[in-house]
Amino acid sequence: MTMDQLMERACLLEEQIRSAVDADRMALQPEFHRILNRIKDAGGAIPGHLRRTEQVLLDELVETQFDNMPV
Repeated sequence: MTMDQLMERACLLEEQIRSAVDADRMALQPEFHRILNRIKDAGGAIPGHLRRTEQVLLDELVETQFDNMPV
């Protein structure tokens, strides 16, 4: 994929993530993360809105790990 195609795919995934419910958001997270890594590996800069979406997804992932912990 070219850099333009990677960015386009990342933005499309971001739109899907923003409109999805929790379970679907988490299902999209691995592909979104993989695309962002491919952009970084190719020397591209990740726009702030994509970095923020990635951080929100990571925060949600960490939070779900603590939801089932006994107290």
